[in-house]
Amino acid sequence: TPMATDADEAPLLADEPLRPGSCSRELELREFRDRYVFRSLDGGGAFAVARADGSLHPLSPEEAAAGSDCKVSKIYGVAGMIRLLAGSYVLVITSRKDAGSYGASTVYHANSMKFLCCNEAIKHLTSEEKRDEAYFMSLLRIAETTCGLYYSYDRDLTLNLQRASKLAAGRVHKPLWKQADPRFVWNRNLLEELIETKLDEFITPLIQGSFQTEQFTLKDRLVRITLFSRRCNRRLGTRMWRRGANLEGATANFVETEQLVEYEGLTSSFIQRFGALFHFSGSR
Repeated sequence: TPMATDADEAPLLADEPLRPGSCSRELELREFRDRYVFRSLDGGGAFAVARADGSLHPLSPEEAAAGSDCKVSKIYGVAGMIRLLAGSYVLVITSRKDAGSYGASTVYHANSMKFLCCNEAIKHLTSEEKRDEAYFMSLLRIAETTCGLYYSYDRDLTLNLQRASKLAAGRVHKPLWKQADPRFVWNRNLLEELIETKLDEFITPLIQGSFQTEQFTLKDRLVRITLFSRRCNRRLGTRMWRRGANLEGATANFVETEQLVEYEGLTSSFIQRFGALFHFSGSR
């Protein structure tokens, strides 16, 4: 019989199917001794990750439901995978918070994340390699606690309203990671193996920054104001060491902030962009 967990109360498969391009909103994680199984609770897809070496294998619904000697839990997204010396680590979203809405889509804040280890080969490493792996794992623990990560299951959050309005309407039927501007996808490098395996409904682009929305009434009409800051993933670093632009024109610590005002069915978008262009040295 399965081990008793909080996820024994996981909901049944959602009645509403996924819209084209959307990600799975809730996943069932089944932890076996030799593999992790990820099953969508609203899309029907599934895949397994071998705990020995981190290899990925798409599964049929029947294969995903097979087996009972496992720990079952609920997660809210797969943020990606990273391969180190002893194997792979899968980053999953373990809790989320409704942060508000952007357009007609709900925006969530990733409250907590966890790396699942697929590194049984660690016992075959040398002492020096084990020390290196332990150091890399300590860096992964820092990544687990990264603050200010936001995402949506059915809307590309990397494009501001002005840019999105100029693109073809058919793009919304593409997977979210294909719609996204890679500059603002915090976990872009972590998604490579999922992309190569064509697990589109499990690929959740995360944006680092801030998101806040408030509403009030003006002359008995509802007004909503949203502030959304997107941090670019290129040329990051402390202001003391990271300044200027590279040959491709990417400025250090670039942030785009969008202010949305919604009133009487109309939406206004105002964009501000900031980057550390200059470096000053010497005394004043």
